[in-house]
Amino acid sequence: MSEPLQSAAYLIAALGLVTLTWLTLRDNARVRLARRALLENARTVLEGPEISHGADDLPRLRGRFRNRKVVADLIPDTLTIRRLPQLWLSVTMLEKHTNLQGFAMLVRHAGTEFYSLTNSFAERLDPPAGFPKEILIRGESEAAKKVIDALAQPLAAILADPRVKEIAVTPKGLRIVRQAAEGRRGEHLLLRQAMFDDAAVAAVDLQRILYALDGLSTAIKHHSGERAA
Repeated sequence: MSEPLQSAAYLIAALGLVTLTWLTLRDNARVRLARRALLENARTVLEGPEISHGADDLPRLRGRFRNRKVVADLIPDTLTIRRLPQLWLSVTMLEKHTNLQGFAMLVRHAGTEFYSLTNSFAERLDPPAGFPKEILIRGESEAAKKVIDALAQPLAAILADPRVKEIAVTPKGLRIVRQAAEGRRGEHLLLRQAMFDDAAVAAVDLQRILYALDGLSTAIKHHSGERAA
């Protein structure tokens, strides 16, 4: 190849690299901007809502629901082998339950759920009759089984939603982890990237989770004899 042609080839390659870099930065900026707005609609469900953002631009929503503190987080899960990346919505209702035996239950567990509270409990427990076969339940002790049996009805109602991944009940509060979105197949298979479409959390979805947590809280108070708030 002659020197002028070689120089032209280098120039074309350099321009192509610059263009690709610019497009990547532009797309990343769009993704980051879109991430910041994922909980904007959901904030209307809470009293005194406040949204903050982490280094990855994913939002955290804080507020109150029926006079209890609520925290909602979005958690990207890319530790997947046989499935697409997941974006989880974790909703925690903070309230104290004195002398409650804590427990958590995880559906379709794969051992890679870094966000899960289930594996933090020591005792593995059998699920009540009618619960999904693929569920992992752990508690503080065998005594937690009595609590689970007493709460079987509201727990089963929550698990009836196929997008629910985890339920946690602790003396400090209650949590539901639910799927918010699934990653695009193309980007994951070709580029191993996690790109989520339609990931914005609707107000009605957060409201359903909060009502489920509220119902679970009522059942716990009834079981333990606590005074309702």
